Amino acid sequence: MQTFKLSLLFIFSFTLAKAQTKISGVLKTTKGIAVANANISLKNSYDGASTDSTGRFAFTTTTTGAATLIYSALNFEKDSVQVNLDHGNLTLNLGIKEALNQLQTVSISAGSFIAGDGKKGAILSSLDIATIAGSRADIFAALQTLPGAQTSFSESGLFVRGGSASETKTYFDGMLVKSPFNATVPDQASRGRLSAFLFKGTSFSAGGYSAQYGQALSSALVLESTDLPEKTTTGISILSVGGGVDQNIRFKNSAITIGGYYYNLSPIYSLIKQQQDYVKAPESMGGNFQYKLKTSPTGMFKIYASYGRTNLSLYSANIDTPAVPKYFSNNNFNIYLNSTYKEYFGNSWKLETGIAYNKDKDAGLLTVNDYSRQDHLLEGKAIVTKSFGQLSNFKFGAETFNTGRLESLNGPARTYNDQISSGFAETDLFLTQKIVVRLGLRGEYSSYLQKYNLAPRSSLSFKTSAHAQVSFAYGRFYQNPEDEYLIIKPTDFEHADHYILKYEINTPNRNFRIEGYYKDYNRLTKIKDGNPDNSGSGYAKGFELFWRDKKSIKNADYWLSYSFLDTKRDFRDFPMMATPSFAAKHTVSVVYKHFIESLNTQFGGTYTFASGRPYVNPNNPVYLADKTQNFNSLSLNVSYLTHVLKQFSVLYLNINNVPGFNQVYGYKYSANGSNRQAIVPAAKRDFLIGILITIGDNTFVR
Repeated sequence: MQTFKLSLLFIFSFTLAKAQTKISGVLKTTKGIAVANANISLKNSYDGASTDSTGRFAFTTTTTGAATLIYSALNFEKDSVQVNLDHGNLTLNLGIKEALNQLQTVSISAGSFIAGDGKKGAILSSLDIATIAGSRADIFAALQTLPGAQTSFSESGLFVRGGSASETKTYFDGMLVKSPFNATVPDQASRGRLSAFLFKGTSFSAGGYSAQYGQALSSALVLESTDLPEKTTTGISILSVGGGVDQNIRFKNSAITIGGYYYNLSPIYSLIKQQQDYVKAPESMGGNFQYKLKTSPTGMFKIYASYGRTNLSLYSANIDTPAVPKYFSNNNFNIYLNSTYKEYFGNSWKLETGIAYNKDKDAGLLTVNDYSRQDHLLEGKAIVTKSFGQLSNFKFGAETFNTGRLESLNGPARTYNDQISSGFAETDLFLTQKIVVRLGLRGEYSSYLQKYNLAPRSSLSFKTSAHAQVSFAYGRFYQNPEDEYLIIKPTDFEHADHYILKYEINTPNRNFRIEGYYKDYNRLTKIKDGNPDNSGSGYAKGFELFWRDKKSIKNADYWLSYSFLDTKRDFRDFPMMATPSFAAKHTVSVVYKHFIESLNTQFGGTYTFASGRPYVNPNNPVYLADKTQNFNSLSLNVSYLTHVLKQFSVLYLNINNVPGFNQVYGYKYSANGSNRQAIVPAAKRDFLIGILITIGDNTFVR
């Protein structure tokens, strides 16, 4: 009997082995160069693999008979080959042709930085964002090293080309994120909620962006999430401020990720003296869930959900009554849901749909006053794209979102709700491989304002050589006034016209660009005697330089950016046209990273300079005429790659403002103007130490 069972087991195993065919080989260009990260798959099946850095691939399949093996890669023409799976394992040598859509082809780029892992003209990858000294893996802090973005000091947000923080909007897979920042502390900027490792691509547009994005007067930050992870992994992070764990579970055609974190800044604040007197140091906890399903060879469904909660309380100096410091507490919770579906139909049609929900609530005490503020946004969106020719396309779509705020102070409450509906159409028309034109039109209607707007957008790019091009863009951009004004009463759309001229040279390892711009603001919100209206206006003009080099120094990568900004505006409670306090005329960033192989260690440094910023001195009859001292900052970090308990690990240290530069964000004055108090960072220096462990892979995976 035992012999019979063993025979059955042998026969079954032999049959199972017989039913599987291994397909392996190598993929190269027509010039014999290995192609990495290419997709290899059998048509009408989910069986396939990606090529490694040497262009090699291998996978098994139970498919039998004649089949079509499809292979594709970014910047290469999709191709296929017929194979017969009835004759055992296959070893293939495949060739692939370069596509027109590569560095040698003109692109729409005025005003934009495309950052991603493998995208054309990529400037920053997700790993770049995580390893910039001083950024501490914060997307918004990393983007401040690029031209156009101002260094954020005492207010959360991304300040771009003279625009306020509210004029930059963040999009997650095309869906608007209403509250992308963590809980705030008075006079201190907070970091973003979203991890850089959620995304495979980041498009940072400082102006002239696509008609599919609205309600952003100055800038659009478009984040594109990753697809299916390659394998099941576990990530563990242990930091000096807390820790987190996330689990990726990869199935054949889908994946689930579950993660959680807990941060408590109390221990680190006991070591690093803070400007504020904390009663309760910030304590945060939260979790997230992701599910991704490959619905077909070209279809993808994604859902992402996150929850976070933060508590803090502190005393800050009271310049009018020093003996009675000001008390502030904040209990914040935030939930975010994002679900998208994308599918290609035939060879030329593409459908993208999504729904997103965001709710953010702050509540606490402001001195002795109870306050509460709750923001919400529910959005639905659909886009259809028709490709034609080799590179051109036409897209159209619609979106609608319900947004609003509910706030209260010591009981009495007020609220507003708005339903904003919009439609857009846009075409990228390649006249030749060297000339491309983008023409777009976007229309919006606000139920709360009871007004329409119509915004034309256009871009023209011309390739001047194999790696250089000139671009021009014009566009009109509309945005609702900020919630704090809308909750008082409805007014009208604010709008700005952007004019951009850019010259750039892009090679795989070097990037250079110079860009000039002019922005004309109109119908900005002003507040007079507590009533908002749209009588404000302003302008911003300037130019920017950017240089990145990953080739000249072995194992090194560095970039330099410079921004010149001339801007004035008459908005909010300004009595006259003036340069706002968030605008520095000169901003310089230098980022350097160097990997030393013998030490398995990367060293990094970031230096930032910003000229003095205006502040209001009540003793000076000229509004916003005084300026702070220049801002300087030098941050360093070290990442040591090793193994802990046989698992791939990164030991990480980051120190901000190493020399201890005296940094002043602005000044506050007493009611009688006789005393003033500098607005400064929470600490002169701070540091972050951590260890990041990946179980299940020999690279850093999050």
